[in-house]
Amino acid sequence: MDNFNVRKDDVFLEKIVTRRKTGKDYLKIAAVVIGALLVLFLLVLFSQVIGFLTPLLLAGVVYAFYILLTGMSIEYEYIVTNGDLDIDQIIARRKRKRIYSCQAKDIEIMARLDSDEWRQVQQQTGRKLLDCSAVFSSSDNWFILSEYKNQRVTVVFAPDERMLKNLRRFNPSRVKYIPH
Repeated sequence: MDNFNVRKDDVFLEKIVTRRKTGKDYLKIAAVVIGALLVLFLLVLFSQVIGFLTPLLLAGVVYAFYILLTGMSIEYEYIVTNGDLDIDQIIARRKRKRIYSCQAKDIEIMARLDSDEWRQVQQQTGRKLLDCSAVFSSSDNWFILSEYKNQRVTVVFAPDERMLKNLRRFNPSRVKYIPH
């Protein structure tokens, strides 16, 4: 039997959050649809000039339309492993990118979005905002102040209670979570 150095108190938690579309997203979708229809119309209009390339160009336009539309489907995966938080962005369930990572001990502060701490943070400048939540104004959202890749960041996300408990265990003075 292989020994993977797994202890009884090791923790691995994950949660996937699907980003809800906003009005701006629907405007982008409409622009993509109108743009694709315009290009298709022009291809059909100039099919005599283009000749044998018309079917190939039509297929290319349809494929580009598909890639652009499905690329607007965004999910975030939160992974908590023994006090380490990783957030990955998943685009159209085909592309994954790590957009944030920290250790609980390096968190400057973590609190709810409806807290006094958040109101104080909003007055600060010079921080990059990473919104990794389904909807920014949700009552389930929390924020983290920390440093990531030598840049000061504010991360908004929606952890579940198990994640909050685990992160608090490694930094109880900075994680403003009080278990029920």
